[in-house]
Amino acid sequence: MSHSIDSTTSPRRRSRRHALAAALLLACISPMAMAAGNDTPGFGFNYWPQDYKGCEDLTDANWPVAQQKIAADLDLMKSLGADTLRLSLYMETSGYKPGINAVTARDTCKHLPDLLDLIENAGFKIIIAFSNTYLYRHQNGQYDNWEDPTLGYNAQSDGYYWFVMRSKEWIDRMVDLAGRTRNSILYYDIQNEYDSRSANIDYYFRTIYSESTIPDTKRGISILEISKDVDPTHWPSIPSQLQVLNGSLAYVDFHSYPVMPSHRCPLHWDIEYVYDHIRSRFAAGTTVLLGEFGRAAIAQNDPTDDSANYPGNCPRLPSDLSPERYWDEPRQQATELDLIGRSGTKGIPYYLHWMLWDNTPKRADFAPTDPDHQVYAYGYSPHAPKDVLGALAEQRGLIPNADFENASQVGQLPQLWDKGSWGPSNNAPPVSLFVSGGANTGEAATRDHYARLQAQQACATCVIWMQADAFDIGPGKRLHFNAYLRSNLDQVQMKLVQYDANWNVLATYAAPAITLTGWSWNNYMVRAHALDPPNASASLSTTTVAGTARVILTIGGTPAAAPAILDVDTVSVAAD
Repeated sequence: MSHSIDSTTSPRRRSRRHALAAALLLACISPMAMAAGNDTPGFGFNYWPQDYKGCEDLTDANWPVAQQKIAADLDLMKSLGADTLRLSLYMETSGYKPGINAVTARDTCKHLPDLLDLIENAGFKIIIAFSNTYLYRHQNGQYDNWEDPTLGYNAQSDGYYWFVMRSKEWIDRMVDLAGRTRNSILYYDIQNEYDSRSANIDYYFRTIYSESTIPDTKRGISILEISKDVDPTHWPSIPSQLQVLNGSLAYVDFHSYPVMPSHRCPLHWDIEYVYDHIRSRFAAGTTVLLGEFGRAAIAQNDPTDDSANYPGNCPRLPSDLSPERYWDEPRQQATELDLIGRSGTKGIPYYLHWMLWDNTPKRADFAPTDPDHQVYAYGYSPHAPKDVLGALAEQRGLIPNADFENASQVGQLPQLWDKGSWGPSNNAPPVSLFVSGGANTGEAATRDHYARLQAQQACATCVIWMQADAFDIGPGKRLHFNAYLRSNLDQVQMKLVQYDANWNVLATYAAPAITLTGWSWNNYMVRAHALDPPNASASLSTTTVAGTARVILTIGGTPAAAPAILDVDTVSVAAD
């Protein structure tokens, strides 16, 4: 799948004629058949803005721009049916250099409360994961990171104690900023991917558990792998540490990377077995969840054969699991949808994909030829989605044929979509709507096909649009939406029109109108949020009014040039 270079937005002030044309557009929408999504709760993301900068995004200097990007990302994730986010915080990107005499840049995470407000107001639950990379090996395994001579701890007999106290100070500061009573925070992950093989990590866990300010009811841990990390007969394991502490955890999470080798085996491909195994090791009140899952994808047909990493004696390796790891988008899509579906069927309460955009969490690891490079995301960038994003919009959303893949015949009318146009004095330009793209063309934003709306004549006072079939929805439902677009229309706009049971229009929500430049795919939410910086952090979602029975989504604009073209792909709409 090829993806075009990002384009820029050139917004224009809406004229009265555009407003009139848009209003008349709504009166022309024709009711169609109903559609319904099959969303299940618990799906979510590990999240940070693209090109992870940690708390640098949360400084006074960077927050005004960062919040605009974050708000657009939140709207997109909600439109895919996500309801939970896990935020990874690293000491070194939180203003806390770990050295024994290091000065703390306490303003680095200043806007963490504002970030959490944004996430909370968008309707997400939150998990905060502390990832202390100084607990693990450094310099090709020569020593643990905290023992780096430049930090100063290794020169003291009680150096590890002071390192742990520095870590506790960092965690307490983040908890203080986040708020101990913030209801949207499910729990704090004491250490991301606790690994019982690491030296002294048991002491670290006991200290943070018992001495940090993490609330008792919000203590959690993510473990790297079973069964050692949850084996009660293994001293450094979490159950053993809880027995010493006479304590318990609110949450325990595990991670699944089915084609990422861990000790020469895929990491927790068998999520049902792993869930049951962990569940049996902890108290009934402990919630077990899938805190990370993912599969790498950097380009179509870019094979890397790792069959040597999977010996025949790999425990619980299914006979039908391919021993090869390929980084192409279709295989990523298949793995992701499989894990999401199985998580819902199993009843795992939360299952969170590892990152929305490529190149997170760390810019420093960007190396496309390195299999450990962070390429697990649903998009190469906000304007270049991968196939899985379109498939999720179709599977989890409310819009029928959301990715335009139902009709394989290029040139046909997209199934469950229709078109319309309006012009003054009944002078509406004729329009056509058809499936475009096709297999192996590389044209679509996601997968093979997209929809093209086209008019052969220009009309500065006209409006043309495409619309999806109506979907049933009741009152008081918060709707989130997005789409990928490319167009030469003036003032392209997404609208949600609400009807009662008798098809009377009750309300209309019109998102910001955008005029695009260049000819590449655009994330509508990113462009729309950029139009109004003073309100850029507010969600563009809308709530259905009393009496609402169904909604129709339209996408259209003014054909200011001929031929006038609007291409649409990956239309995602979901409700809280």
